[in-house]
Amino acid sequence: MHTKHFILVVAIISVLWVDSAIADKKWSMQGVFVEGCSCKPPCPCELIGLNEGCNAVGVVSLSEGNYMGADLAGAKIAYAVAPGEWVRIYVDGKNDEQREAAIELAKGMFSTFGKIESTSSANIDISGMDGSYTVRVNNGKLMQLTTEPVLGGDNKTPITHTNIKNRFILVFMQGRTIFGSFHDGERKFELKGGNSYFNNRIESEGTFK
Repeated sequence: MHTKHFILVVAIISVLWVDSAIADKKWSMQGVFVEGCSCKPPCPCELIGLNEGCNAVGVVSLSEGNYMGADLAGAKIAYAVAPGEWVRIYVDGKNDEQREAAIELAKGMFSTFGKIESTSSANIDISGMDGSYTVRVNNGKLMQLTTEPVLGGDNKTPITHTNIKNRFILVFMQGRTIFGSFHDGERKFELKGGNSYFNNRIESEGTFK
C-alpha cells in the first residue's frame, strides 16, 4: 500500500513539474532589430498604443538566443503586420528545431499586434549597420526594406526611445524608411518616407506564461 502511495505521489510531482516547465517558456536573445512602417515618425504603436492604418515590416537577426533549450544563434525572423488586424511571420534557420523555436518565439513577440495569420520559412538577408539597413526576404520578392538613421541634437547619434512597453526590444533608435514593400498573396503594401526603428545591440530575456 505504501509503495502504491509513493508511486502516485511521484507521478503527481512529475506531472506538476512538466506542466510548470511548459507554462514558463524561457527565452533569451541578442542581435539586431530593424523595422519600417507607414506612420510618420515616430510611430505610436511601439510607444503609446496601436495605430489603426499602420503597415509594417521588420527583421530580428539573432547572434545569440535560446527558446526552451533550443539554440537560436544565427536564426532570423521577419514579419509583416497591420497592427490590430493581422501578422505574418517568416523564419530563416539552420535546421527544423531552430526554425520551430524561432516561430514560437516570434508568435510570443508579435501576437499582441494581431492575429497570427501564417508562419513559414523564407530566405532572410539583412545588411548594414547603425540605422542604415537593407532587408531582402526571398530576394526581395516577398519583402524589402531600406532605412536610414534620424540623428538627435548632437548630429552624431540617433534619437533614442527608452522606457517603452516592448518587453523584447528594450530600446528603440529612431530611423526613417527610405523604401519598403511586402507582397504575399492578398496582403501587399509599399512604404516610403515613413517611420523606422532599429537597435543593433538588442539584449533581453524572459518567460512566456
